[in-house]
Amino acid sequence: MSTTPTTTKDLKHTYTVLGGSRGGDAAAERPLSILLLNRGTRVHRSETLAGMEHLLPAEIISIEGVRNNYDLEPLARKHPDIRFIRLHEPVSIGEYLNLGMEEASGTFVLVVWNDMKLNQISLKVLERVAENTGLCSVPVLSNQKNEMIPSIISPGFQKKRLKVLPFVPKGESVPSLFPYDHCGLYRRQSFQLLEGFDPLISNPYWQLLDFGFRAHLWGEKINSSNQFRITMTAETEVDDTTPDAGYRRFYLKNLFPKFDKDRGILPLTRFLSYYLRGGASFAEAFREFKVIRSWVKLHQYRFVQDARRITDLWEVPEV
Repeated sequence: MSTTPTTTKDLKHTYTVLGGSRGGDAAAERPLSILLLNRGTRVHRSETLAGMEHLLPAEIISIEGVRNNYDLEPLARKHPDIRFIRLHEPVSIGEYLNLGMEEASGTFVLVVWNDMKLNQISLKVLERVAENTGLCSVPVLSNQKNEMIPSIISPGFQKKRLKVLPFVPKGESVPSLFPYDHCGLYRRQSFQLLEGFDPLISNPYWQLLDFGFRAHLWGEKINSSNQFRITMTAETEVDDTTPDAGYRRFYLKNLFPKFDKDRGILPLTRFLSYYLRGGASFAEAFREFKVIRSWVKLHQYRFVQDARRITDLWEVPEV
């Protein structure tokens, strides 16, 4: 069993890897990695991991938090093929995914939580899903009563204010703004080219919105797939939509840029509007605006549209 301290390339977070292996012929032969995120109760962990091992011939990576992990080494010994990653400091959910994508070797990465049950998923099913996967295919999610969860996210503007509405998925390949609860089948290379989740946005809600809008601004696709289904065995927490510094960063990166001919731009003339709406001091607002304006310029030719066009052309799912 390996216990390797390491540091993420961009985020500078230290973590320890227990068990499993990375690279080599065995990993190269696996088109799929499973990234298991952990929350809530730690009861029946071994049974959950054993179920995953028998379900799919995939590389399995379990991302652990900073809470007491006294049972981690025994688990790693019991499941030697699973790689456990233990963080040494608290990070956002998006950073967990960034780290997991760096560690994964599969062409596709299935992201699930430990309180989710995979329903009749086989490698053949996921291969069919993967054929139509752009950046991410999101599953049909149900609760313990077998009721479908509104997990398709549609964006729009109402009196110049962004509105994000959830719908129950109906049909195949229904577009979604972002993967609900981060869950889905991701194309790893596309995720990394998109630069993953923004580590400077800590609130999961604004982080997901930033990820989803950036994906569509840069021409990626996030669609539902009714070919694979997942049951959520616990209630999800209510999203914290409180405007904060992460909200301002999301807003600047995604809603303020304009698409001009063949590139994205953030005109200096939009600073005053940002300052009046943002709630930050003049100096802080100008610093934030300057940083994001430089970021937009760096990535200007990756933009294929702006937020207004995304929402104007978005087809709202049938109710």
